[in-house]
Amino acid sequence: MEENNQMKKKGMARNGFVVYAVGVIDEMERGGRYGMAQAYRNSVKSLVQFIGSQRVPFQLFRLEMLKAYEGWLLQEGCCENTVHYYLRNLRALYNKAVKEKVIRPRMNPFIGISTEAMPTRKRSLPRKWLKRIKNLELEKSSSLAMSRDMFLFSFYACGMGFADMVNLEHARIEHEIICYERIKTGRQISFFAESPLQEIIERYRTDSRYVWPVLSDDADDAENYKHYRSALVNFNRHLKKIAEMADITESLSSYMARHSWATAARNKLMPTAVISSYLGHASERTTQIYLDSFDEGVMRRLNHKVINLE
Repeated sequence: MEENNQMKKKGMARNGFVVYAVGVIDEMERGGRYGMAQAYRNSVKSLVQFIGSQRVPFQLFRLEMLKAYEGWLLQEGCCENTVHYYLRNLRALYNKAVKEKVIRPRMNPFIGISTEAMPTRKRSLPRKWLKRIKNLELEKSSSLAMSRDMFLFSFYACGMGFADMVNLEHARIEHEIICYERIKTGRQISFFAESPLQEIIERYRTDSRYVWPVLSDDADDAENYKHYRSALVNFNRHLKKIAEMADITESLSSYMARHSWATAARNKLMPTAVISSYLGHASERTTQIYLDSFDEGVMRRLNHKVINLE
């Protein structure tokens, strides 16, 4: 069986990078890794658009080609992080082909290509804007009201991510403690469900095992992944409308509740290690990306205490 797989992969390699990549992506989807499969698919699609053909020989992977592709992405209006995202995914596919001995390159074409994510602009909201979102008069049971509640739920739930929210099951809530495993990192997170969070949970309670009416008990993983992607698109679209209604100048997105909780926690002097634990990050360095600078008022009060010699 293993010999047959090797022969199959070598056949893919002879047909070019795209054919090999599609085989890897299909394998990922069969293994339930839908998010990574979609990321790789988008990256390969972008490369095909640049080359202008589905046929992309592995021999085409040279530093000069990758530099030209990088420049093309920037000209197309992609930000640096998107460019690096595509290049990281293509590098992972290329390195996988090398590791599986599908190809034997003389040198790594990605040497000299930057793929590191750049720090993004801070996206936390001031408390007054969070209050405006909370106090908006929205029609009960409407899609806008549910999106507003999901945004607040993320903030109340210590910055829980959207994927973790829609996958959260009632079985994960016992004695007012929510305990779940973060999908992205696999880290266990536990916290006390304060009353505003409990109210939202009860508002959407049904016979389903899921807290939110997004995933279906009867659907398979592939179908539920489609439900998740569709819900995320709708969620972000509704948040833009909510921002307009609440007279918020920032364009709201699903991650802003997470950033807002992290920054608010830091401004209340919660240690970075604790914030990192609640966010489910693999390291404190990742957490620093989420944190805005300290509130000036907090810093002034702290410094007053530090320098007070009376």
